[in-house]
Amino acid sequence: MRREVVEDARFRSDSEPGGLRRDARRNRLGVLRAAREVFRERGLEATVRNVAHRAGVSTATVHRRFSGRDAIVADLAEQVAGEWDERWEALARGFPAEVALERALRLVASETVATRACSPDHRELFPERARELEERVHRGLYRLLADARETGGISAAVGAEDLRLVMISVAAVAVESDEERAERAAQRVVTHFLRSFRGTG
Repeated sequence: MRREVVEDARFRSDSEPGGLRRDARRNRLGVLRAAREVFRERGLEATVRNVAHRAGVSTATVHRRFSGRDAIVADLAEQVAGEWDERWEALARGFPAEVALERALRLVASETVATRACSPDHRELFPERARELEERVHRGLYRLLADARETGGISAAVGAEDLRLVMISVAAVAVESDEERAERAAQRVVTHFLRSFRGTG
């Protein structure tokens, strides 16, 4: 009880104009970081209590920022998607088209393993949100694919459905309970598809 009173006091102080108070924002980001770890380990059926324990705050503190587990999953997916959008642009500007596509696919594979975004349990528990995230990812990847086809680094026969196959295959191995094994498997999937993309006649 005393802990929650102290946390309440922290939330009432140190406000920033136009947004969350600095300490509240810090707590919110800490909850999302903890959620990444917990969802990776326990799946998306992990509880708010699990996330709060990992974040080192009370469940009441988590509920002040999120209405429940579903809201945490939604915000985490939005955070991941926003990060990906920024990285697509940086990759497109900073690397040859084929390299940008490869790095983007490897990034998506790693994040799918780390957060379970676009994983089978994400699609099962939150079908609409998972579908929205997948479409957002596909749009970004397809832009990079189009550039890579134009420069000749990737076969012109490779299309949007091939990218979907990559994502489905990555998601299938991302649920491996050991994160290191899941990451290696996801990256092998990407390597396999990239080889076929370059060799498709």
